Amino acid sequence: MPAALDFIATFADRRQCFADLLQISRSQLTLVETDDYARLLRLLGGKQQIIGRLEAISGREPRLWEKWRLEREWLAPEARAACEQTLAETETLLAELLEHERIATETLALRRDQTAQQLAAVAGGSRVNQAYRDCLAPVTHRHLDLDQ
Repeated sequence: MPAALDFIATFADRRQCFADLLQISRSQLTLVETDDYARLLRLLGGKQQIIGRLEAISGREPRLWEKWRLEREWLAPEARAACEQTLAETETLLAELLEHERIATETLALRRDQTAQQLAAVAGGSRVNQAYRDCLAPVTHRHLDLDQ
């Protein structure tokens, strides 16, 4: 029965990581929408730590999915049901997480494009202003050199 406990514990750890990532993703979207990029950067650091935890879980048991496919038939029905329930919950969390990430990415891309348009408008205005300034220079600054 140690294999069943290992599966349950590993799957529960993964589920918790995805639940934590989903919570961060919800906060991330709020920070993007309010343009709070300083807090967003700190939040992304926390996200990276959770991703590191997921990598550590994968590193503990690199052949987890292969072992699960081979051994699940031999697990006690209660243990197998607990594992399958945890995996189903993880899949639900992951689907919601991916949707939040998609929305946050689209929102950031939209804000980036709007900023680029605003910067282009400002740059265009500066060029127009410069052109007018050159044309409106006082006559006293223009000299005709007759000796040329």
